[in-house]
Amino acid sequence: MDINGMISWGVAHWQDILNIVAYVCLAASAIVKITPTLKDDNIVLPIVKFIGKYLALNKNVSETERPK
Repeated sequence: MDINGMISWGVAHWQDILNIVAYVCLAASAIVKITPTLKDDNIVLPIVKFIGKYLALNKNVSETERPK
């Protein structure tokens, strides 16, 4: 697939891509909030960090404010 094909596919399916990102963010946030221990949170922590760094709109919470 060439670059033009990838771009046209992305343009045609941009709503699907945004829905997937939103559902991954929702699922990761729900798992982190529902589980009472941080041991369970460490499984989804890489996803949450990626979302917080690159995709989230609320970037005012620093990593040092996260409870240990």
